[in-house]
Amino acid sequence: MNWKEKSRGGKLNLNINAHIGCLGKFSERYVPDGYFSEINFDKQLEIMSKIDGLTGLAVWYPGHPLIDKPDRLAKKLADYNLRVADIGPDIWSDKKWKYGTLSSHDDKIRKEAIKITKYTMDLAVELNAYSVLVWPAHDGFDYVFQADFKRGWDNLIDSLNEIGSYNKNVKIAIEYKQKDPRAKSYIEDMGKVMLLIKSLDVDNIGSALDLGHSFFANERPAESLALLDKYKKLYQIHLNDNYRDADPDLLFGTINFWDTLELFYWLSKTNYDGWLNIDTVTGRDDRGKMLELAVKLIKDYERLAGKLNKYSDIIDENLKNHNFVDNMKLIRELVFVEK
Repeated sequence: MNWKEKSRGGKLNLNINAHIGCLGKFSERYVPDGYFSEINFDKQLEIMSKIDGLTGLAVWYPGHPLIDKPDRLAKKLADYNLRVADIGPDIWSDKKWKYGTLSSHDDKIRKEAIKITKYTMDLAVELNAYSVLVWPAHDGFDYVFQADFKRGWDNLIDSLNEIGSYNKNVKIAIEYKQKDPRAKSYIEDMGKVMLLIKSLDVDNIGSALDLGHSFFANERPAESLALLDKYKKLYQIHLNDNYRDADPDLLFGTINFWDTLELFYWLSKTNYDGWLNIDTVTGRDDRGKMLELAVKLIKDYERLAGKLNKYSDIIDENLKNHNFVDNMKLIRELVFVEK
């Protein structure tokens, strides 16, 4: 088959953001004080502003620098040619959340988590953020005979219905994760987050696709993305990598090449207009260089996906016929053969 006769255009060029944790100190279990000294907020923004292609910052409430003064935060970011991309409630870093937040059986705890999330939604409007990330980090369990599963899920559903109803113009992205910090999370994979979303009475709640969490759950990330796009529930994309056995937030695009390329191919076929969020931890390497490399790798995968998208008629026809060999012959030539 003459591949050129079937080619057509297609290109990804999405906005890219990061969070200040990418330039953080990174304590770990064996070296609690981390391997680096702290970098102050202005210096972090200066580093980000010098990285070509990085234009946004993901923030959280409470605890993020200047988040209590959103007008000053917006001006500060503008001084460095950055803007708020997404925002999320911090309902994970305080010990009071240890038995859960939105699923908690303690009405006081659950109401406080809902209140923080609602205020974060107000901040999202004020800061013109694309969406609000809700990570129910402690909503889960560690042992058998520890959790009341039905009550926990009922509380999750009720809490999210209240949150979604507060402002139906704000997109809420639920972040699923198999485990950590709890041994098992209620919302551990794509199937459960879709079940949760379909159980709600509001339409403005969708999901974040965290690439590392998808690998960790032993999913095919492209399939997860395709399903979220099918139901119009893809609200955020977080980019990192791992060996499918944990979630260390390693540098995006460096381990699972083919799965990542397939993800970007399917992304190029969507109308997703949100941000690509770099969500990496740099424990030992130069933090600024790692962040810059992450942006370059995103652009590389976008470019490769664009090459594939030009031949999407052929690739998609092969998909219909389960024709793996011809697809890989074409994709191999597009990726590896110099012309």
